[in-house]
Amino acid sequence: MAKGFSQEIQWNWYNFWICLGIGFIGQLAFAYPAAVIGVTLAQPAFLEYMDLLTTIDGKPGLSGHANSLIGAMSGVFQAGSFFGVLIGSWIMDKYGRKVGVIYCATLSIIGGVCLCAAQNVTMFIVFRFFAGAGSWAFVSLIPVYSTELAPPKLRGFFVGMNAMGITFGYIMASYMGLAFYYAKSSAAQWRAPLGLGLIFPTAILFLLPFVPESPRWLLMVGRVDEARAIVTRLHYSKGDVDQEYARGEFYQMQKQIQLDQTLNPTWMEMFTRPSYRKRLILACGFAFIGQSTGVLVINNYGPTIYAALGYGTLDQLILQCGWITLSIPSNLIGVCIVDRVGRRPLMLISVIGCCASLIVEAALIASYASPIGPVPNEAGLRACIAALYAFQALYGLGIDGAGVVFYAEIFPNHIRAKGVSLAIATIALANLVYLQVTATAFANIRWKFFLVFVIVSGLGVVWIWLYIPETKGVPLEEIAALFGDQEEVVIFSENIHVDHNTHELVVDTPGGAAANGVATQIGEKEKVRTSERMSLEAKQ
Repeated sequence: MAKGFSQEIQWNWYNFWICLGIGFIGQLAFAYPAAVIGVTLAQPAFLEYMDLLTTIDGKPGLSGHANSLIGAMSGVFQAGSFFGVLIGSWIMDKYGRKVGVIYCATLSIIGGVCLCAAQNVTMFIVFRFFAGAGSWAFVSLIPVYSTELAPPKLRGFFVGMNAMGITFGYIMASYMGLAFYYAKSSAAQWRAPLGLGLIFPTAILFLLPFVPESPRWLLMVGRVDEARAIVTRLHYSKGDVDQEYARGEFYQMQKQIQLDQTLNPTWMEMFTRPSYRKRLILACGFAFIGQSTGVLVINNYGPTIYAALGYGTLDQLILQCGWITLSIPSNLIGVCIVDRVGRRPLMLISVIGCCASLIVEAALIASYASPIGPVPNEAGLRACIAALYAFQALYGLGIDGAGVVFYAEIFPNHIRAKGVSLAIATIALANLVYLQVTATAFANIRWKFFLVFVIVSGLGVVWIWLYIPETKGVPLEEIAALFGDQEEVVIFSENIHVDHNTHELVVDTPGGAAANGVATQIGEKEKVRTSERMSLEAKQ
C-alpha cells in the first residue's frame, strides 16, 4: 500500500525557497496578465481609445459592437492558452522543465509588449492570443516543475505556493488598475498596468540560473549523476548522518523511472489505457468544475457586475480590489492545511460553498437589482457584494491550492507534462466558452446566467464525492497504486530504510515484486531483502 516515507524531516530551506521562487514568481507571470483585463475594461480611457464607447440618451455607454469585441478580448486569451499549454508540454518532455520556462517567458514578453503598445482593437485582440499562450503555459509547467522538487509530506504546501502566486498576481493587477485610474495621462491609465505585467516573466528568467532542473526529468533522459546531486541537495537533512530520506527517495525515484522509460508515453495511450484515462478524466473533470463555478467570469467582469448594482467607476475598482484581496487569507489557509486535511475535503468544501454563494447572489440580484428601483434597497445591494466576497473566500480555500496540487501529482513521470497540460487546456477551453458569451449573457439574461454555474457546480459536488481519491502524503512514484496500477509501483517507500549499524540502504521487498525485475546500481552499496533473502548480486 502507498503509505509514504516515514521520516518526519523531508525538506530543507533550500528546497523551500526553490519551490517558493518557482511557484510564486512563475504564477505571478500567469495571473497578472490574466487578471489585468478586468481592470483594463473598467478604464473609460481604454474603452474610448478602442472606440467602444458611444452616447446613449446623452450618457456614455457601450457601442453596439462593444460587447462582442470585449468578449473576443477575453476569449482569445483563453484560445491562445490552449495551444500554449500543449506546445509547452512537448517542450517540457523534450528539452526539460527549465527550457519550458524560457518558452513561457518569451511568449509572455512578446505578447505583453505588443499589448502595451496596441494601436487599435485588432492589434490588442491579436496579441492577447500570444499573451494567453505564454501566460497559461506557466500554469501547466510550473506545477509539474515544483511537484517534482517537493517532498511528499509537504507537497501540498510547497506546490500550493503556486496558488499564492496566482492570488497575488490577481491582486496586483486589481490594485494597479485602481492606482493608475488617478494617472493624469489617459494612455497611462491603461497602458501602464499592462506594461507592469512584463516584470514577472522577466524576473523568472533571471531566477532560472539559480534553480535546479527536475531530477525526475534528468533521470528520464539518463543524466543520473546530476539527478542524484540535485536530490541530495534538495532533501539534505542536517541532523541525519545517513541521509536516509534523500537516499531512499532517490533509490525509489531511479527504480521507478527505469520502469517508466519502458512504458508508452503517447497521447493515445492516455486515452486508451483505462487507468491513465481515469486519471485524465479526474484531472480534466475537476478543472472543468472549478471553472464552472464562474470564478473567472466574476473576476474579469467584476466591474460590470458592480456597475449593474449601481456603483460608479471608482467604487467598481475598489470593490474589485477588495474581492480579490480576500483570496489571500483563504488561499493561505488552504495551502497550510492541505497536507493535514487532504485534497478531497477541501475540494468539496470549496465547490459546495461557491455553489451556495451563487444561489444567494442570483436570488439577491433578481430581487433587488433587476432593475434597481427608484429608491435602491441599499441593504440588498450590499448583500449582493457580500455573496460575491463569500464566493471568493470559499473558492480560494480548496479549488485553487488543492486543484493545482492534484493535477500535477496524479500522473506518472512519463506522461505528467501531458496530463497536466490537458487539465490546464480544459480550464482554458471552459473559460473561452464562458468568457466569450458573458458580455452578451449579462446584457440579455442578466442574473439568470449565474444559474448555469449553479447547476454545473452542484452536479460537480456529487461527482467529486463519488470519484476523487485522496492523495496526500503519497510519493509520486506510488500514486499509481491509487488507480489500480499497483504492479507499476516498483517499490514502496515503506520498504526502504537505512541500517544504522552498517549505514547501508536496505530495501525489503516481497518475493516476486516488481523491484526484483528492475534492480539497478545507484552508486552506493545497498542490500535487498526478499522473502527468499536473495542478495542483490544473485538477482543481477
